[in-house]
Amino acid sequence: MPKRGYNPSEEDSIPIVEKLYRENQESDFLGGGFCDDDDEVQERREQISEIRQKRADAAFSSQKAPDNCEKCDKELMDSWLWQRYNCPVCDACRDDKGEHKLLARTEVKNAYLLKDCDLDLRKPALRYWAKKNPHNPRYGDMKLYLKCQVEARVLEVHGSLEDLELKKELREQTKEVRSEKRFEKKLKDLRQQIRGTTGVKVDIGKHVHNFGPETHVKEDTWKKTCRTCDYEEVFEKL
Repeated sequence: MPKRGYNPSEEDSIPIVEKLYRENQESDFLGGGFCDDDDEVQERREQISEIRQKRADAAFSSQKAPDNCEKCDKELMDSWLWQRYNCPVCDACRDDKGEHKLLARTEVKNAYLLKDCDLDLRKPALRYWAKKNPHNPRYGDMKLYLKCQVEARVLEVHGSLEDLELKKELREQTKEVRSEKRFEKKLKDLRQQIRGTTGVKVDIGKHVHNFGPETHVKEDTWKKTCRTCDYEEVFEKL
């Protein structure tokens, strides 16, 4: 009787060592890889961002475009600035590195001392363009504002660019004073800790010698020693 042939499957043909190796490998999910849930969250986030952008743009949709560019006075045919920011400047007059530069919201608040209410609640609200964060698309969107519109808002809030600079200087001075106070407090706490450990009062900031009684050395020469640091001062005494 002929023997029945044995046809090993692909799984059976794998060496036992390789099987053990595969069993001990972490999956992509456990290893921190991306999964379908991450893609769904990202897609949902993009949908929410798009809805917010459309809602913000809707407040400006009723404004009618002027006939001419405010810079060259030519017919306002093609204008990305008007479509995006309701700024009546044609593409030929657009200055991306100057007054039409795009500024991130964080930069606007820090450089121009504008608050959230100045951007969102003060009428009319400043129009922005939401873009994905270039550092990580999974972060929140960046809100970009038009520089000339930001500076116009600065005049409403601060009065003038000169007043803004004065407020910025005052702010820096206040920060320095606060920093000095924090440093003094830390220094005071450190003195108290050292004094509590050694029982000796130590002035870390500026040491003042605490001399003991004067001692005669010879003839007109005397000396005195600091009780804290053992500094010895020799002097003549008539």
